Amino acid sequence: MLKRYVSLSLAALVLAASLHAQARNPDYEVGPEDLLQVSVAGQKDFSGDFEVEPDGMINYPLLGRVMAAGQTTGEIERKLVTLLSDGYLRRPQVSVWVKEFRSQKVYLTGEVSRPGPQGLKGDGSILTLLTDGQGPLLPTAGHVVWVIRPPASRLQDMERLAGDPARNAPPVDVPGRIDVPGADVPGTELFKVVRREIEMGAMDKNLVLKAGDTVFAPKASQVYLQGQVGRPGPIRFEEGLTVEKALALAGGVTNRGAAGRVKLVRMVAGRRVELKPRLDEVLLPEDTLVVPERFF
Repeated sequence: MLKRYVSLSLAALVLAASLHAQARNPDYEVGPEDLLQVSVAGQKDFSGDFEVEPDGMINYPLLGRVMAAGQTTGEIERKLVTLLSDGYLRRPQVSVWVKEFRSQKVYLTGEVSRPGPQGLKGDGSILTLLTDGQGPLLPTAGHVVWVIRPPASRLQDMERLAGDPARNAPPVDVPGRIDVPGADVPGTELFKVVRREIEMGAMDKNLVLKAGDTVFAPKASQVYLQGQVGRPGPIRFEEGLTVEKALALAGGVTNRGAAGRVKLVRMVAGRRVELKPRLDEVLLPEDTLVVPERFF
């Protein structure tokens, strides 16, 4: 529990450190549905969160409807300063941030609580997406998340699907054991994100998402323990899981177990293969460890 708490605390610190810089991106043009945070120094009545409506306007106190879409936060700041200076406030100090990039849609699929299109939030990173509020991942999600970035030619098609809940996550392909049709489209980029790494603060692994990305959360893989172990059955797979650690997680070898004759059963090219593993051997998803009974 303590380890989990520390991981989430580090994730929160990383998120807070990067949030302000990204939200103040001087080149980003605000779009419909974006959520703006406006702060006017010493003026609570003029500060708050304002959603950009479909026509690009925000409803601002006293000023009424103000155009925001298609402008940068800096341009919106200067506009509000000008308007507020005209009979409302003397030398107003205005700051504008993009609190949620709702106009920038990504697509969630797999073991997620809310599949379909979702606007980017905060700094637009994968860490923000995975840790915002209750997070979009189900407990059944694995430790690896895949981000599939389609070629530019596919973005318009994806936008047309966004309003259809039954077709809102474009099909993608992830090579290897994970099979989701479509990632072999020429020009598609594929990024592997290990959740533990970004939760522990690996900034270089905290991928910044782009509009049109698909975030695919595969179901967690398992390793199976059979025979003379304390708790036979499946355990959750994680990268770097060794034979020794798997046996420990399963309660260790019983007094009747032959620790020196542990067998590793692995599917190779569709065939069941039995191996004699070392204790430090790294396991693969869906491996099976069998601990036989001692002869005496």
